[in-house]
Amino acid sequence: MSEKDQNLMSKKDIKHLFWRMQTLSMSGNTERGGNLGYLYSMLPFLRKKYREASLEARKEAMQRHLEYVITHHVAFFLLIGTSMALEEKTADDDKEIVSNTKVSLMGPLAGLGDSILSYTWLAICGSIGATLATKGSILGPIVMFLMINALWFPLKWFGLKEGYERGVSLLSNSNSKTAIQRFSTAANAMGTVVVAALVVSNVHLQLGIKLKLAKGTTLNFQSMLDKILPNLLPILLTYACYWYLKKTNGKHVVSLIIGLLVLGTLLYMWGIIV
Repeated sequence: MSEKDQNLMSKKDIKHLFWRMQTLSMSGNTERGGNLGYLYSMLPFLRKKYREASLEARKEAMQRHLEYVITHHVAFFLLIGTSMALEEKTADDDKEIVSNTKVSLMGPLAGLGDSILSYTWLAICGSIGATLATKGSILGPIVMFLMINALWFPLKWFGLKEGYERGVSLLSNSNSKTAIQRFSTAANAMGTVVVAALVVSNVHLQLGIKLKLAKGTTLNFQSMLDKILPNLLPILLTYACYWYLKKTNGKHVVSLIIGLLVLGTLLYMWGIIV
């Protein structure tokens, strides 16, 4: 039996998954991005992979794919193909690499997808469709739709199929353990960078305290902090929230949100933060 025949997912399974995934972006939300669609797409694979596993193992696998994930719609297919390969071939105590890889890849893939497939290709298709529509032709939206999917559909299929099959092939060779360790280290590093970038982009916290000194000079505490480490306060706030949620096993998320809202409002009113 060839290595390819030993894959958990057959070509028929991948085709079924491909069509199932067409709606994965319809459940996007601000809190977790596309996590619901991600898990929905992964369910057929997870059912096969963990068919004989314990209930706890199945819960952990599903929770692993309910983590925050956001990328370009087309890039989701490559990301899910890679996730399936890692789920299939990594040991039970190495599953952290699945999440780390997802986090490390979703940012770069989103950048490629947005710049090439959305901002460039969609603009070209839209301009051609709009030109036809302004001339009174019903072909305008039809041509636009066909042009978009003439590129998107093959890329979706290629990403899902190759992400899974090549990932399985790589992790199945004799040096797979070393490859996994190296890949895990790289994914951890990249994941940390991506998370840090998300913190800086989404958490805004600055001190508003200023002291007037002699000769008309003003001491700006925020400027002093920025010279030591830019975005220090957002990082500390994020770490404090993470520590609290980890300590309470995520049971008091609503309380944390309300507490941050009240505390932030009071500190702003007192002029401590801006």
